[in-house]
Amino acid sequence: MSPSKIQKSETCNITLVGQEVVYTLIRRNRKTIGLIVNRAGLIVRVPLHATSNSIEQVLRRKAAWVISKLDVWKEKKFIYPVWEQDSQFWLLGEPYRLVMTASNSLQMMPRSEQIHKMEPAPEIQLTPQQIEPFVMAWYREQALVYMRERVIGYASQLGVPMPKLRLSNARTRWGSCSSSGAVCLNWRLIQLPATLVDYVVAHELAHLIEMNHSAAFWEVVEGIYPDYRQARSALKKIG
Repeated sequence: MSPSKIQKSETCNITLVGQEVVYTLIRRNRKTIGLIVNRAGLIVRVPLHATSNSIEQVLRRKAAWVISKLDVWKEKKFIYPVWEQDSQFWLLGEPYRLVMTASNSLQMMPRSEQIHKMEPAPEIQLTPQQIEPFVMAWYREQALVYMRERVIGYASQLGVPMPKLRLSNARTRWGSCSSSGAVCLNWRLIQLPATLVDYVVAHELAHLIEMNHSAAFWEVVEGIYPDYRQARSALKKIG
């Protein structure tokens, strides 16, 4: 790797406008400090030898801008993962990270776990083409295990047979239930908090009894998921 592309990254935090902000700090050969807020959160790119004080000054000067941008992304963070090495990958509402073991194999770990011996070496930079298939396989495996368990549970509560279950990649629907009794759930659900996943599962299985959105249907949903109104509202905010 050429010197101009050398970079080191770490996870940091700072309090801005009374809020604790976790951000990714990337040091590389550049002359200025740059701030980016996207689906991965706040990313701060700085010169290799920038001091902590200079970085903090910029963040505090831009505090209002940072908070406003983070608020925009807050409710949409789960929808589409960012295939970057420093990204957060959400599982049931908890952030995970991509790490590399001593044997150079990839592994997903909770973001809160600080196991330095498993951090990617600074000189190893993974491409989106390397990250996406690994993370997607992990997501689908987790989704099938968790969603099947929840489908079994809600089917039992409703007294209906276990339906056929498959994952979808739909862009506009969290789930669906066919007239033949097959249930389709969006794999992206596995990124959301468990309460929202359960709501979608309960919603779709209720269609096995009421294939509509009538008052009778919502009574079935409420019978197995009493807080459906709050969950429904939360999903609308996410998108």
